[in-house]
Amino acid sequence: ATGEQKNSVVDESQKAYQEAFDISKSKMQPTHPIRLGLALNFSVFYYEILNSPDKACQLAKQAFDDAIA
Repeated sequence: ATGEQKNSVVDESQKAYQEAFDISKSKMQPTHPIRLGLALNFSVFYYEILNSPDKACQLAKQAFDDAIA
């Protein structure tokens, strides 16, 4: 994919992840396996695709903290 195509796909993916993540936070318990799996996948997206390890760790830690609260 060209740079512009890749950026478009990354942007659309991030929007989809964010929408799903917001829905999971409002509709599922913090310990729900799908919510936890989504948080893990979204954090991997931040780490590997967006090269943002700080945001990835923040998201994963928040999901973990919410689940054990």
